[in-house]
Amino acid sequence: MAFGLHNPAYVRLGIWPVAPLVHPRMIRFMEQLPYDYKRDKRMFRDRLRRAGLPDSVAAPTEPENFLAVMESGLRTYGLPLLDEMLTDSLLVDLGYVDADALSRARDHAERAPAVPDLLCDTLALEAGLRSLA
Repeated sequence: MAFGLHNPAYVRLGIWPVAPLVHPRMIRFMEQLPYDYKRDKRMFRDRLRRAGLPDSVAAPTEPENFLAVMESGLRTYGLPLLDEMLTDSLLVDLGYVDADALSRARDHAERAPAVPDLLCDTLALEAGLRSLA
């Protein structure tokens, strides 16, 4: 369901996104592995090394971080969508989101150094619902 929420364009075209690593058999397999194989994604990292990838890919010293990209996107596209939601929102109309609280959260997000994650989830759900309407 989470993939459907985050991939409304696929769902609209009748394509249901699949995450093979969350298949029950894969989860059961991973649960049965010895802890040393799971710690720090050792099995995954060893596989990348055997595939010929350098340590900078298999075991980077700093993990990838998309916070700056996410923040920019939320400020550029998310806050205007929040403005639309203040006048016309499926979540508000259905009673799942309080319009006054949303308005306060919008004002806070404008002044805050980072747009709160909860607003991102609300925007994603609103966008997903709109794509199905």
